[in-house]
Formats: sequence, structure tokens, C-alpha cells
Amino acid sequence: MNPNKSAEKLILACDLSDRYKHIRAYFPNATGVELTQEWRGGRVEAMRRLAAVNGEDYGKTRNFLDGDVTRLAPYLRHGCITLKEAVESVRSRFGSRAEKLLFEFAWRDYWHQVWYLKGDAILSDMEPAKVALGRGILPDDIKNGQTGLPCMDAFINDLLNTGYVHNHARMWFAAYAVHTRKVDWRAAADWYYSHLLDGDKASNSLSWQWVASTFGSKPYFFNKENLAKYSAERYCKGCTAKCPFDKTYEALSDELFDTTNTPPAKTYKIAPLAKVETTRGANTIVLVQDDMLSPAHPLLRRMDKKIFVFDSTLHGDWALHRLQFVADCLIEMEDVEVWFGDTRQVLNQLGAGQVITQATPNPTIHALLGAYKVDYLPEEPLAGIKLTSSDLRRFSKYWQKMGPAILNP
Repeated sequence: MNPNKSAEKLILACDLSDRYKHIRAYFPNATGVELTQEWRGGRVEAMRRLAAVNGEDYGKTRNFLDGDVTRLAPYLRHGCITLKEAVESVRSRFGSRAEKLLFEFAWRDYWHQVWYLKGDAILSDMEPAKVALGRGILPDDIKNGQTGLPCMDAFINDLLNTGYVHNHARMWFAAYAVHTRKVDWRAAADWYYSHLLDGDKASNSLSWQWVASTFGSKPYFFNKENLAKYSAERYCKGCTAKCPFDKTYEALSDELFDTTNTPPAKTYKIAPLAKVETTRGANTIVLVQDDMLSPAHPLLRRMDKKIFVFDSTLHGDWALHRLQFVADCLIEMEDVEVWFGDTRQVLNQLGAGQVITQATPNPTIHALLGAYKVDYLPEEPLAGIKLTSSDLRRFSKYWQKMGPAILNP
């Protein structure tokens, strides 16, 4: 897209097919498939799912692919409900019986706080790897779900066809890509992020680094016994492929990892923003970001013009179903004008002088708004506790400080 081309206002029609048609028209090169009805976006659906969460059963079954998981991640990622709302709802209904779920909710806050602290550094190796890593490109057989392994192909096709993958399957796939296939974690993480409905730069990048051991004390890997147990052998029964996981953990560790030749941490270049002429007007604009998509957001109570921009800098690599999920969310936000273009060009056309938006750890947002006077509304904290860089060194240190306040406020 030409950054100096005039931005276009996008009116999302009330009819489902029409608003999806708009998204397809403005993002003709978006990969992926249409969003399935199972994953319709918006706060109404988010609240329905939250009410259905069983905090007790989650703790007992979450590691199983058919376990009682929440499927709230895309709604939390896009701010349809806040993390604090989810925590308070579950805690009020289940108390200590939901400790495991509250613990898992806290991981999302932890990744977010690390992003605030480190900025775009989370997109490079946070630490030297504890084992030698491959730096290979992502091969086509993985991109297309044609590895020949029924388990991995199923996980990939879940991602491509729905944008949702069970957390345990995400870990298995990441370990396969990084350690078995020796794919560069960043190449795999970027591809994964573009397809995930809940794709979040902090959670995604740092989770892949946890698997790789560039943000953890050791690499994560698994064997066939582990996969068979938690998948009820649905992929192993009848499988005729040569299984690379059918070994003891000791044998796999010896096969996969070289701890004597570990490389230094690698820094990945971040593409600079395209240059755009910006002018400051006299109007105040509320900018709705893609992580605050709720009609209940406090900034939507303001009388100022409120806009959302599908910006190729932020959303240009997103799969079609991701973009359509956002469109669903925006339909519920009737006072928000939806635009397509460069955020700076949109603000220019609207005569923006001051921008009001939610605080964010995303450096790209800060760069896009650099020419304007910006007021950032602080995000609602999960608990009123000040965290230091030392507290964010590892999740265990974060939980030591935050856990008591989350479990027993």
C-alpha cells in the first residue's frame, strides 16, 4: 500500500456476509479461510463463553486435547473482555478450586508486562540459547500441513482452518518445528502469529522463545508417550509414519540437543515505518486499537470522534479469519468509524491534533502516533502491585509477587 495515498473510510454493514466482503476487498492478499461461526468475535460472545467457564474442571483436564478449556484467548487478546474481568468472574464463582486457571491467566499478564519492559526486544533472542538452535527457514511442508506426521499436520490444519490450536498442541508443534526440524524460532513464530485468532506479539514470541530456550532455563520437548496420553492416541492409532518422537526423553535429548556449541543471542532487524508527511490539526480523536475491541471500554464513553484503522503496518500479515474476527468485534461498537489506510494518513485527514488511546507496550503504535500529542489511558491492572525488572526475569518470580494478590485479593 502506498503510505501517502488517501485513506478510505470503511463502513461495516450489519449483514455478516457484507462486512466479510469488505474485509476481503481491502485485504485481497490475505491468506487463510473464512472465519467459522464457532469463532464469531465480539463482547456478547465473550461474555457468553466466560459465563460457561468451569474453573474447577479446567484445572483437572486442561492438558488433554478434549479437556474443558476456556477458549477465551481470542476475546482476551482483543479486549472484548479484560483479563481482570475474567479473573474476577472465575474467582468469584470457584475460589481456590480455580487456582490453576487463575495461574494460567496470569501468564498472559506476565508476557504483557515483559513487553512493556523490553519493547521490540521480545522479537529477538532474549537470552543466549541453552542448546544449539537451527536457523532454518520455515519449509513449505509445514506451511501447508503436509509433514507426513498425522499429529503435526492436524495441529497445522487447525491453525490454518480455524485460527485456534489447543495450548498443549501449540507446545508440541513448536518443539517439533524448532528442535526436530531446526527451524528458526522467529520464522515459525511470525508465521504462527499471522494465523492465530489470539495472536499477540508478547505471548506468541515469548512462548516460542520459552520452547527454544532463549527465554527459559532449558528447551521444551516431548515424546510420543506424552503426546499419546494427552491426545487419547487419536493420532498415534493407525499411524504408519516414522515417528521422530518414539523414544525416551534421554534418547531424544541426546539426539536433539548440543549443549557444547550454543550460539550467542541473535538480534533480528525490525522493519522501519514508511515515511509519511504528517500535519497536526485541532481535533481530538480517540484511536481504538485492536486490543480494546469492546463497547464497554471507558474511552468509548467520550464525545470525541472514535476511529479504528485497519493499517497494513499492523494488520497486513494477518490471515483472513483474524481480520474477520476483528470486524465482528467492531460491529458491536456502533460509535466507532472504521477506516482502511495508514493510521497517520487517517489522522491527517481527520485534522487530528490530539490522540487519546489505551496505553500499550507496542512500539509500533507509539511510532505511528509520534507526531501527535497523545494521552494514553492506563490499562486496568490485574493487581495493584508494582513490578520491577527483577520480578519479570522469570514467571516464577512474577508469580511469587503477584500470585497472592490474584488468588486472594
